[in-house]
Amino acid sequence: MSFEILVLCAGNIGRSPLAAAMLRRGLAVELGVSEDQLEVSGVGVGSAGTGAPEGHQASSRGEAYAIARGLDLSSHRAAQLTETELEAADVIYCMDRQQLAAIAELAPAALMRAELLAGEGKEIPDPHYESDGFFRRVAEQIEEAVAARIPELLERIESS
Repeated sequence: MSFEILVLCAGNIGRSPLAAAMLRRGLAVELGVSEDQLEVSGVGVGSAGTGAPEGHQASSRGEAYAIARGLDLSSHRAAQLTETELEAADVIYCMDRQQLAAIAELAPAALMRAELLAGEGKEIPDPHYESDGFFRRVAEQIEEAVAARIPELLERIESS
């Protein structure tokens, strides 16, 4: 079994790495494996950005939010979205419509596997230039959206 999940945002330094880490943890817990064993068990969770500053670390606010929840973003490095990643993904979660538009340009067929992480019509705003309080609210939105996605992902993984 192989099941690939891709999470997208603009810069791949805030929202998408945080969501990917939360998805990894949630799926590992539900599947009864460690986060390290998740990929070995055939489930991959990655992230990328439509305008990523290649190689940059996760934002300090994202890192702090992750640490407070027992997640580790220290090895994350921003990566630019590629057509190959889009074609390999079984599910693509976007933070806002900007990423959906980028998919439509880069790999239109992948759009069939893409949706907004927070659900139909619900965007998760980019907190990059906003206050710490705004970032925290965005991170909480991501946490809620990920929790809501875990059950449906489990069904899709089990049926793949």
